[in-house]
Amino acid sequence: MAFLNVDRALPPQLWALVRLLSARKSLTDSQVKALMSPDSLNAGKTDPPVQLAIRTSLELGLVVQDESGKLALQRPMPSLADFQHCLREILFSPARNTDLESDPISGNRDMTIVLSYFLSFDPLDSPVTRTQVDEISARSFSVEGKNPTPSNVRWPRFVHWVPMLGLGVAPLIPTSDSGTLTPDCTRAVRQMLARSGLVGKTVSAVDLVRRIREAIPVLPGGAYSIRLDIPDPGQQVVDPALSFALLRGEHEGWLQFNRFSDSASSVTIADRDKPNRRFSDIVVSESING
Repeated sequence: MAFLNVDRALPPQLWALVRLLSARKSLTDSQVKALMSPDSLNAGKTDPPVQLAIRTSLELGLVVQDESGKLALQRPMPSLADFQHCLREILFSPARNTDLESDPISGNRDMTIVLSYFLSFDPLDSPVTRTQVDEISARSFSVEGKNPTPSNVRWPRFVHWVPMLGLGVAPLIPTSDSGTLTPDCTRAVRQMLARSGLVGKTVSAVDLVRRIREAIPVLPGGAYSIRLDIPDPGQQVVDPALSFALLRGEHEGWLQFNRFSDSASSVTIADRDKPNRRFSDIVVSESING
């Protein structure tokens, strides 16, 4: 069953459950339902949102249920950033992304595939539409019933998920299509680096780009993107989506680029203001946690 279907909870619903269990530690199903969704709000609903949140949280492993039926968090998630980081780790885990090519609509593989196509677009171009993603997907998944691209019903759910995963934002200038998104992985990159053990250190640019792609394998050059035959920019070229995040990091002060003449390697970043810009090392500033 595809992950972007209506029988899965939306990320704000999952976050609400996580916040409740962070405060109350452990609760039964009925206690969660009473606090999050009292009967007066569920008249006529056969599958209320809180039930979807519980089921999806258990499926993802965000929440565990003991023999007595009590729900508790699998691990602490005291902040929204912790929750977002945890979601990415779960959704991008290798165990959940086997057989991407042959079975693209089981588990959360549809999410992985559509994110990979979405992040292949340039953030500085026009906002991305469902039609654009569908056109790319149709070339690889032409078998009826196997195309992972969301339909008109499921695309709005993708629009909810992308910002929560820190991989895109609504366009600054509204368009006639309310379902457009701009690829922007800045939040995901910043959260990943803040937890990487590299804060306050100078790192080879090639190594830093490799680490980011390993943590966010739906980026061009990442493992899942390559498996989907999305063009691989290589180790020494940074794609537009990741370039945008790194340039924002430089502008906001939590990254500093250096180019040392004696460095063994360097990377080229996609910078429209400074074409063919190269650097060899990156300083991850302590301000990244600010």
